[in-house]
Amino acid sequence: MSDALQEELRVHFRESTVERVREMMELLDALERDREDAASLRKLARHFHALAGLGTTYGYPRITELGEEGEGSMEASMEASSDAALARWRALVVAVESVLKERPPCGPPDAF
Repeated sequence: MSDALQEELRVHFRESTVERVREMMELLDALERDREDAASLRKLARHFHALAGLGTTYGYPRITELGEEGEGSMEASMEASSDAALARWRALVVAVESVLKERPPCGPPDAF
């Protein structure tokens, strides 16, 4: 795969992850209003799962770690959201956002 294509895919990942973070914050806000919103819980879990599976592929291993942590903590809380769980999930999403604001990785990721 060419360096240009790798970079294009990495840029797409960054852009889509910025949008994912926005959606995750909206889901967390919805869960603040209704702690038993099963649809929002499922969607949030899917977002964490996607981050866990994609971050390292595009040169962001920290995003994979954060996604795995969120996914694991959600498995323990899928029926209702406690204050502590919501705070933890929000902190993880903020951490993903922080990683995206850092300088992008250079060179091809190992997965390519």
